[in-house]
Amino acid sequence: MVVTDYHTRRTMGNVQEEGTMKFPTRWLCCTGKRSCESGSCGRISTYQSRKKEKCGPSAQECNRHAIHKRHDAAAKDYRRILEQTRRQHWRDWLEKGKDPDIWTAHRLMTQAWGDGGKARIPTLVYKVGEVENSANSNSDKGHILAKVFFPDKPPADGKLANYMYPKQCESEGSITSDQISTQLKKLKPYKAPGPDGIPNIVLTKNADLIVDRMLPIYKAMLKKSLTYKPWKEFVTVVLRKPGKPRYDTPKAYRPITLLNTMWKVITAIIANHITYITEKHQLLPANHFGRRPGRTTTDAMHLLTNRIKAAWRAGKVTSVLFLDIEGAFPNANPEKLVHNLRKRRIPTKYAKFVQAMLRERITTLRFNGYVSDHLPIDNGIGQGDPLSMVLYQYYNADLLDIPKHAEEDAVAYVDDAFMLASGKDFLSAH
Repeated sequence: MVVTDYHTRRTMGNVQEEGTMKFPTRWLCCTGKRSCESGSCGRISTYQSRKKEKCGPSAQECNRHAIHKRHDAAAKDYRRILEQTRRQHWRDWLEKGKDPDIWTAHRLMTQAWGDGGKARIPTLVYKVGEVENSANSNSDKGHILAKVFFPDKPPADGKLANYMYPKQCESEGSITSDQISTQLKKLKPYKAPGPDGIPNIVLTKNADLIVDRMLPIYKAMLKKSLTYKPWKEFVTVVLRKPGKPRYDTPKAYRPITLLNTMWKVITAIIANHITYITEKHQLLPANHFGRRPGRTTTDAMHLLTNRIKAAWRAGKVTSVLFLDIEGAFPNANPEKLVHNLRKRRIPTKYAKFVQAMLRERITTLRFNGYVSDHLPIDNGIGQGDPLSMVLYQYYNADLLDIPKHAEEDAVAYVDDAFMLASGKDFLSAH
């Protein structure tokens, strides 16, 4: 483990050094030449231009060549045509818009007006029992938001200790250089970096240099269930939920997680491994949709419609119970998650990797220009992690095993689910 930490720390240091190189900034000086690096000539240039505006055009400007006048006229025509084209494009888009374009237009027209600045969190009002309290300082706000975003871990389930797990479906796969290169190419180059400050663009442009260094590190992490402690630190940015009537309550805000990209690369590779094994051995219920190859939300809706119409054709009625789990990812119990992975025959190495990944995590909250103290996280599945969607499929898969009769069924799409039952009348269906 010490050797792995040393090589990981050394690799990150080299990448950070490349990503933080500073280059001299050149400014346009008063003479129009790119020779001024201090930017002091900018004030002189601004002063001289304002002085010319007050005095009117000079004799040199009046005697300009005709081609310059034609250039100015062409520039004006270009700006005018560009504005007309934009307006016409939006008119055509609105007239011909279809789903989901129409919902995008609705969101743009109904969202609150603003100047594009960062919204600050006002005084938060919360209740302790029946007593209403308020959080005024950023420290108090961070304490209240942390309780909402990261619930306490539930008591351990004693039944899991002596559970006899079935044999794993197959052995774990191997991480290869091609898999690392593929994930690096998929990174969005200009997304906000994690606590290490390494931009994605640095990793994508230097993929051929770092793949050979990261390969033995990633292999050791999977084989030995190791983790690099700094990679388990992440930043939680607090943002407003759009369309809320009031923003003085903690539940009107949502957390956005910024993870270290090098950690996201290995978790994305593990997610692909688990997805492949899941589909190969059919380890999840067939009605579990969401982040599975060849399955979409539309498929879930078609299945629901088909079951209802089939019941109508048989002269029956159908009752549907829709479930939306509040705080699904933060409330997931890591012990229960690892139990479900092993119960459904996921290779033990992956289950142990997930167990180590969710242990001893640390985050900081950022809002209003304030950074909170380190907050230990021992519960939930990390949002924003490429593995989170795959893991939650196994966490709530037991819901789909509840229906036992032919006229009962259950369908899930990650953390959303519905259960339906058919009968000769509403009472029997309920």
